[in-house]
Amino acid sequence: MYIPQCGTCGAAVTDDQGRERTVAGTLLPAELRQQLAADGWQVKEGDPRRGASDAMLGDRLHCPACTAALATRQAIAERRHSEALALPRVAARDLSAKLGPGWLLAQRVDDVQAARWLVTHEGTVHGMVNRYRRCDGSLSGGWEAHLNVGTGWQRLDAVSAAQHRPNSSFLWSGRDLAAWGIAHRPRHDAPRPAWAERTQPTVV
Repeated sequence: MYIPQCGTCGAAVTDDQGRERTVAGTLLPAELRQQLAADGWQVKEGDPRRGASDAMLGDRLHCPACTAALATRQAIAERRHSEALALPRVAARDLSAKLGPGWLLAQRVDDVQAARWLVTHEGTVHGMVNRYRRCDGSLSGGWEAHLNVGTGWQRLDAVSAAQHRPNSSFLWSGRDLAAWGIAHRPRHDAPRPAWAERTQPTVV
C-alpha cells in the first residue's frame, strides 16, 4: 500500500476525518485525482505503463500550500524577468534578410560589455544569444543560445551543422546562427542555412 503525499513538503493526503489515505499504487484512482484537484492539490499524472511499479514514474503531487508558494515565486520571477527585458535598447541589428521579416537583435546597456543580444520578433523577446565566457574570463568565439521561458532562460543546444567545434553541442559557431536556432528551432540534423554556408578557399 502507498500513502500519497506532497512531493515538496511531504504532507500526506488525508480523508474527511484527517486520517492518511492509502492507495494500491503510485498511480492514483481517477476519482481521487479529481478530488485532490478540487481541493487545490496540483496533480501531475504519471506514466500509466510503468508508474504503478516505479515510484519515480508515478503520480506527482503538490499540496495547496506548496502550490500557492510556487505560484507566488513564479509570479515574482516573471515580473523581474519582464522588467529586465523592458530596459531601454541602445543598439539593434536587423536580421530580417536571414531569419525573416520582423526579426532583429537588440542590446540593453549591460548587454554591450557581455557581448549579449536579445533575439526579438516584432517586439517580442524570443531568446538571447551571447559569446561564451571561459573560466578565465576571456570570451570564446562560440555563442550560446537561450530561449525565453517567461521566468528566465533555457539553453538551446546547437544543431550539428552549426556547432562551434565538433561535439561542442552547447556552442553555436556564430551569433546569427545562434539567433537562427532560436527563431526557427531547427532539427538536430538540419543543414546550415544558405546564408551561413562555409565557403571553401579558392585554389590558385
